[in-house]
Amino acid sequence: MRPVLFQIPTPFGTFPVSSFGIFLLLAFIAAILETRARTRRLGWDPGEVVDLSLYAIIGGIVGARIGYVLVNLKDFAAAPIRGLMIWVDAGLTFYGALIGGALVAWAYGRRRNWPLAQIADAAAPGLALGYAIAMIGALLYGLNYGRPAHVPWSVMLFGEPRHPTQLYLTIAALAVYVILLVVDRIPRPAGRLFWLFVLLMAVARVVIDVFMDSPHVLDGLTLAQVANFVAGVVAAVMIFMGSRSVPEGHPATVSGPPVEPVAPPGVGGSNG
Repeated sequence: MRPVLFQIPTPFGTFPVSSFGIFLLLAFIAAILETRARTRRLGWDPGEVVDLSLYAIIGGIVGARIGYVLVNLKDFAAAPIRGLMIWVDAGLTFYGALIGGALVAWAYGRRRNWPLAQIADAAAPGLALGYAIAMIGALLYGLNYGRPAHVPWSVMLFGEPRHPTQLYLTIAALAVYVILLVVDRIPRPAGRLFWLFVLLMAVARVVIDVFMDSPHVLDGLTLAQVANFVAGVVAAVMIFMGSRSVPEGHPATVSGPPVEPVAPPGVGGSNG
């Protein structure tokens, strides 16, 4: 464990830089670069894509923090201000981030006639890649830790060997990333790639949570397993409904948002 990677001296004392914060930043960068590269092939303005990504990240962080506070409301009841102190406990929720980011993406895309399903499909592989990177930070920080275990690949956390569940999640997310890139080559209805991402990640989390040191809340299931089971069912239904929406005899196709000409240098998105 190494929760703090280094300290930055300031006139008011030292500012600790957390390992999770650094890897979360790297995850954001990787996700943006991946999405930017994918959408460039569709003719999307790279500056607009970066702007959308940054806004969605802000919405995702807000949504992830709200979700964490709601799940752990008892812990924050005595000191509500701690809910804003994300640099102290770094608590975030995955589905809170998805919902927050999706709301911002929907609002941004609506003004440009970009359907949310197409934005989500473009972002799905980058989300999987970013998740894999973020879990390395979770390992260093001590988040999502596993149960005590004496296996050859166990890691020392809190003074005892444990399942490196963060690395299990990293491997699972990288596998999902590869699967999405393969499926992306197959014609499909808009939105299916994103829901496949949600389904695969939900299945991975339900399985890996067996090795996590988490309290059981329902018939031997952890809260994360219950949430991911629900998310997986929703994703499977959405994939099935998407398949039924394709007229019989017509191949499923992916259509991106209206293609806009890429702006010349110095014109267009502020972050291009």
